[in-house]
Amino acid sequence: MRVSPAIKGLQIRNLFSFGDEGQPIELGPLNILIGPNASGKSNFIAVLGLLKELPRDFADGITRAGGISECLFKGHPGTTAAVTVIANLRKLKRTVRYEVGFGKKGKTTLEIVNESLEAEGEPPRKGFFATKNGVRVLLARDGRESLLEEEDEDSGQSVLSRLQDSKNYPEITSLGRLFRSFRLYPDWEFGQSSHVRDSFQSEAKNDYLEEDISNLGLMLNRFRSDPKVNRELLKHLKAFYEDAEDIHTPILSGLVDIRVQERGEIDIPAIRLSDGTLRWLALLVILLHPTPPPLICLEEPELGLHPDAIRTLGELLAEASQRTQLIVTTHSDSLVDQFTLSPEAVVVCEKHAGSTVLKRLNGKQLTSWLKRYTLGQLWRTGEIGGNRW
Repeated sequence: MRVSPAIKGLQIRNLFSFGDEGQPIELGPLNILIGPNASGKSNFIAVLGLLKELPRDFADGITRAGGISECLFKGHPGTTAAVTVIANLRKLKRTVRYEVGFGKKGKTTLEIVNESLEAEGEPPRKGFFATKNGVRVLLARDGRESLLEEEDEDSGQSVLSRLQDSKNYPEITSLGRLFRSFRLYPDWEFGQSSHVRDSFQSEAKNDYLEEDISNLGLMLNRFRSDPKVNRELLKHLKAFYEDAEDIHTPILSGLVDIRVQERGEIDIPAIRLSDGTLRWLALLVILLHPTPPPLICLEEPELGLHPDAIRTLGELLAEASQRTQLIVTTHSDSLVDQFTLSPEAVVVCEKHAGSTVLKRLNGKQLTSWLKRYTLGQLWRTGEIGGNRW
């Protein structure tokens, strides 16, 4: 059964490469972002990374993104960046609209200047909190208002980070949990000196693959305990790696090792596996997870893979989007080809007047073209945009 998208819509203004026009983009279960280098695809994922930091330490997240001056569109000091999110709170069975606006106070200090959360599409509109006259106000269900205590006020931190009480503030708490659960995989390192080739601590978490891939061995060990998932994992591994027969994850002295068993019962340790094999194992752990996090971002998952694996990758992405929401960037026309029958999954990312603009493809408008060409061919020839020339 297909799950509803965690994030139904997003509008970004004056943040990174997104200018003040900020046209909203509707998001579906699967979103394949295409476009030339520096068009804003990675910046779109970076915005989702900032949302992830809102219920934790937003100021720290801004600092790690380069500081508030670098995050603002073109670095304009008087600019207010803003993000509007239409989110699906599945457990509460409701959709909410969240908005946050922030800018620079003084030379380098982050300041949240407005923030609000309200029910989406429920007349009359119900609020949960809002900013009034520079002060964040809690809105009770009976219409009463109360101010956040002064000692709780921090102009660089979100309400989502300070009100984590599911009994008294269920919508605020649920939205914070949703943002925290995002998994972003922007860049992976699989070279010979990569830590992913080392043994892993067996005490690490094994609910989801960590963003730095540091618990890959534990996740493979977990998958081995689920016969159905393990069969799928080995099926896709064997299709990719002809001699592979099994995966072993021995735990010795509290450390988890990764070994691929080849024909003839020869164990190949992680240190000797190819970069592509390790990347494929990581992708399988992410995309075959039976109960994945509600939103996953993958940047250029095709890197390091043989062209023959791209079709399977497309199938895995489509299948995984039945269970989670995927945001995927790619430069591969072969991967885009896999969505010829579902062009609405593709979002074209371009720069207009120096600002990033996102446009989802319309399948009906492409019907005549797609009778003669694949979607990747249309991209290469410039018919759907997202090209440098």
